[in-house]
Amino acid sequence: MKILHIMFSVGWGGLEKYAIDQAVGMRERGHEVSFIRRANTETAKALFAMDFPGQEWAPLPYVDIMAMVRIRRAANEMGAGIIHAHHSADLGLIFPAMIGLKQIKFIFSTYMRIPRPKKDLYHRMEYGAVQRVLTLSDQMTENARRNLPVAPHRIMTMPYGIRIENFDSSSIPKGEIRDKYQVPKDAPLIGIIGRLDPLKGQMEMIRAMPAIHAKFPNAVLALVGGETPELVGTYKPRLEKEVESLGLGKSVIFTGYSTNPALPLADLDVYVIPTDNETFGMSAIEAMAMEAPVVGADNGGLPEVLDHGACGLLANPRDPASLAQAVIRYLSDEDLRKTMSRKGREKAQRLYDRVKSMDRLEKIYQDTLSES
Repeated sequence: MKILHIMFSVGWGGLEKYAIDQAVGMRERGHEVSFIRRANTETAKALFAMDFPGQEWAPLPYVDIMAMVRIRRAANEMGAGIIHAHHSADLGLIFPAMIGLKQIKFIFSTYMRIPRPKKDLYHRMEYGAVQRVLTLSDQMTENARRNLPVAPHRIMTMPYGIRIENFDSSSIPKGEIRDKYQVPKDAPLIGIIGRLDPLKGQMEMIRAMPAIHAKFPNAVLALVGGETPELVGTYKPRLEKEVESLGLGKSVIFTGYSTNPALPLADLDVYVIPTDNETFGMSAIEAMAMEAPVVGADNGGLPEVLDHGACGLLANPRDPASLAQAVIRYLSDEDLRKTMSRKGREKAQRLYDRVKSMDRLEKIYQDTLSES
C-alpha cells in the first residue's frame, strides 16, 4: 500500500506522536509511507530524523489554493492509495484537493470529542470525501456518529496501541524517583505523569495530599512532566505556592519531563490521572501495562479504559476529597492493588498491544481500498 499522511498542526503532543507511530508501524510492515507536514515544527524535525519522505511547508489556514494544488500533486506523484489526515483544521485543504481522485481513499483520525453537530452544508462537503473516521474509544465513536455528517458504519473505534514489551514491570529497573529524590522504601509513592497544566489535575491532587497524610503521613506525590509551553513560568509557581501553603514541604516532588514513562511508573504505588475530561488516556494504558494501580477521572474516555471500575478506581477529578479517598482505598488494601494491577495488565495486553493495533489499522486500510 501507498499511504500519504497529512498533518499541518503546530503542536507536539499525543496527537502528533501517535500519528507518527502509526506511520512508523505501516512502514515497518513494508508499506510505502510519506508525510506532508508543517515546516519548522517539532513534528517536521521528528519526521526528518526518521528519514520519512514527503514535503513540508506552512499553508494558510482554511483557504490556500496553492496548498490544495500541492497536496493533489503530491498524492498523484506518489500514486497514493490512502490519504490519512489527523487534524480537523486540515480537512478544508484536503477535500478540494481530492476532487475527482476517486482512486484515492481518505481516512480521518479524530483525537478529540466533537463538541457540537457539524452537519451544515460546508461540513457535509468537507466530510463528504471521508471514507473512514477513526476514533480512540467507543464513547468517542458514538459522539462522532451523533455529530458528523458521515454514515455511522464508516465511523469506528481505533484505540491507541503501545509497545507492551517496553512496559514490563519485571524488566524495568526501579529507583528513577525513589533513589534520585531519596524517597524512603516504606513511603507510599503516588504519581502523575503529564505536562503541568490546569487541565491535568495536579492542583487538585496536591490539595488531596493533606487527607492522604491523615492516614499515611509519609506519603509522597511525584509530579512527572515539564511545563506546558504556553504556561512556562506561570503555572508551576502556582503549584509550588500551593504546596508551600499546605505545609507539604518535601512531600511533593517536581521531577520534570521523563523520556521513558516506564521508569517513573516502576516506582509508583498508585498512579493517578485526575485530568479534566481526558478523551482517552495513553498514560492509563502505560500504567496498566506496568501493573501500577490506577485512579482515573470518572469522565471522558477513562471509565471505558478502566472498564468502569473493574481495572482501576474512578474518582471525581475536580474533587480533592474524592481523589484522596480512592488513593487511600488502594494504600489500605494490598489485595485490591494486586487485583487491579493484574486486571489492568491483562486488558492492556488484550486490547492495547501495538501489534494488534497495527493489525487493525492495516485491515481498515485494506478494507477501505477494496471498496468501490
